[in-house]
Amino acid sequence: MYIARRLLAHTYTLYLFTKSDIPLVTFPMLTVAMVLAGPTDWSSFSMAFIWLELHLLVFDVKNQIIGIEEDKLSKPYRPFPSGRISLQHGQLLYLCVMASCIVISICNRLTAVSFIYMLSMWLYNEVGLSMHPISKNLLCAIGYMCYSWGTTYIIGRHQPMSSTSTTAIFLSGLIFFTTGHASDFRDRSGDAAIGRKTIPLIIPQVAARWSLLFATLAITCGLIFFWKPPMLVAAIFAVIGATTTVKFVTNYSEEADRTSCRWYEVSIVPSLPNPLS
Repeated sequence: MYIARRLLAHTYTLYLFTKSDIPLVTFPMLTVAMVLAGPTDWSSFSMAFIWLELHLLVFDVKNQIIGIEEDKLSKPYRPFPSGRISLQHGQLLYLCVMASCIVISICNRLTAVSFIYMLSMWLYNEVGLSMHPISKNLLCAIGYMCYSWGTTYIIGRHQPMSSTSTTAIFLSGLIFFTTGHASDFRDRSGDAAIGRKTIPLIIPQVAARWSLLFATLAITCGLIFFWKPPMLVAAIFAVIGATTTVKFVTNYSEEADRTSCRWYEVSIVPSLPNPLS
């Protein structure tokens, strides 16, 4: 029983590292990969899930090692500020997960994708490019494309990527580059405390929020025109996008922004090719 309790506690600690990114990365990436790659088997799906979670975890551990002071303000439930794991053990965990990422990528012929991802992660965390809005959004977009490429390739049983898949992955990066600051509204206090410059902090709130609305509107119209989905799918896509942006421009509190960000997370999936299109 003791071993089972300890195992459960460690599993929960790992979950807390990635908790805030699961709706934004794990669910959308697996869904989009299933759409792009088509039917798959349980083995390929499981391998894609493990690959994705390891790459998400290695980023989150390093990011949270660097951002402990920020998390004390905005995300105190995370393992470091809550005291569930020490900084020394966190560094060891980071190295172990990094090694696991390399091994699983070599086995799945995704070494180049992981190299690009690790380089982006290094620029984001160690070099400090996350402190500036343009480079932050660009690196997040690259990371998101790496997630999408890896999961799609594994779920597709290592078959060459179709032109539709590569286009969709590129567009997912473009979406994050232009609207990724939606997730920065909820973290304004923590970002301000460590001196990070994000769009919600460097320009007036009204301008930041309405820029998100117009960017989302332009992307919505552009993707509907590009993918030409059925009318019902296009209408659902438009409603989700409109609901997301209206929430951001009508309530400026960080608590409301956390709710609005969940809507943004939901809007990611229909932003990409729809299986009904």
